Amino acid sequence: MARSGLTKSQVRTCREQLLAEGRYPSVDALRLALGNTGSKSTIHRFLKELADEDTGLDAGIRREDTARSLHDFVDELADRLHGDAQQRIRRLEAAHREALQEKERELAALRATVARLEARVEALEEERDAGGFPHLDDSPSPVTTGFGLFSSRLAASRSGGRDISPFSMMAGGARSEAFDVDSMRPPALKFL
Repeated sequence: MARSGLTKSQVRTCREQLLAEGRYPSVDALRLALGNTGSKSTIHRFLKELADEDTGLDAGIRREDTARSLHDFVDELADRLHGDAQQRIRRLEAAHREALQEKERELAALRATVARLEARVEALEEERDAGGFPHLDDSPSPVTTGFGLFSSRLAASRSGGRDISPFSMMAGGARSEAFDVDSMRPPALKFL
């Protein structure tokens, strides 16, 4: 009678039984569990094929899980980025509208000021043309009072005249003896 030989399904069943018992499915342990049948090389070949099948099956499942997880993560990240971008755009648009309204208010105020000044200039020109300013003529008149005589005061200070006006003190570089600092101190501070 011919030998039936060892099958892959027998090795799989025995391997799963050893794993369920918490034992390592080595070639010798499987051969002993199979009743000392089959060659070690055949059992090793079947074990290797089973390990490759398990790894391929697990890798496919893990790959699908990883791809699904990554896809979900990318979708969530894209939604969050779009939400943040929309929020930023709304804030920038609001700030732009507010700045534009402020500039429009400033422009309206400036236009009102220009209109008021144009009306004032027009009124002054009409008054001038009507002869309302008789003291104004086209020839400039020399100023004869106040601080307008700087040149004559400067000439007087250089010629040796003793003028103690504020202008002569400034023109002389404040070297005048117009006042004594010690005489201006209060009596309580004279010892300093």
